[in-house]
Amino acid sequence: MNEIQALQQAIFSPMTALWTKVVGYIPNFISAVVIVIVGYFVARFLRFVLAKFLAKIGVDKLSEKAGLANILANFNMMSQASQLIGVVGFWLIMLTFMVSAADVLGLPRVSATIDDFVLYLPKVIGAAFVVLVGLFLAKFMRNTVQGLGDTMNLSYARGLGLAVYSLFVIVVASLAIGQLEIETELLNLAVSILLFSIGAAVALSLGLGTRDIAANVIAGVYARELFKAGSTIEIGDVKGKVVEVGTAKTIVKGASKTYYLSNRELIDKLVQQSTARKSTAEA
Repeated sequence: MNEIQALQQAIFSPMTALWTKVVGYIPNFISAVVIVIVGYFVARFLRFVLAKFLAKIGVDKLSEKAGLANILANFNMMSQASQLIGVVGFWLIMLTFMVSAADVLGLPRVSATIDDFVLYLPKVIGAAFVVLVGLFLAKFMRNTVQGLGDTMNLSYARGLGLAVYSLFVIVVASLAIGQLEIETELLNLAVSILLFSIGAAVALSLGLGTRDIAANVIAGVYARELFKAGSTIEIGDVKGKVVEVGTAKTIVKGASKTYYLSNRELIDKLVQQSTARKSTAEA
């Protein structure tokens, strides 16, 4: 008899304890479900309000001007930034209610994980805002530089605008990653090296490309002292009257032709000059 009672107790005691826990857990479970359902409707309503408000203040137009709408469309995402931000806001609110539900269910680890994610979302939103404004400024600067280049009839205006745009995009990407609190020391170092290399290449190319022009400009300082407008000079086969000693070129009007001589040529070669008093200058 004692053995039967011991067996019954061994079987029914755990079942009774389990049932007691289940019965005690049901109210918490129902409360958690109610919290999630209420949170869903609240989040959906606020998503609608947020999307409408952002569209009203012109966020969609800003994203289109910045080119972000095309980028989102290429990734098969919502092309309207207001709708996308509304979805982010929806999940931010939903996750907040889910944290409360996890607390009710007595799941501290789940609650802590969701809570950390919720606290990180504002940083994601901040990074998205940096990207949005940064792309807008990058596109504006590209159009401005390209427009100025076209006005000056520069053949490389489009490439110059693209270079400025790429530089802005790199800076914006670095700022957005920093907003996410991701370590960017290596990225910043790589960007610095890249910008230094580009600057050195541009400076070297400009230095080599404008070497002759710089020499003519410097020679012009001396040429203006030696050769006055109205004087007659003879250099090689060229003979005529000096019209003007310009920044890099000297204009000489011959009997039937007009010559444009480099200032450096006037300084380096033997030039015969005759004015009211005939004289010869050599440099």
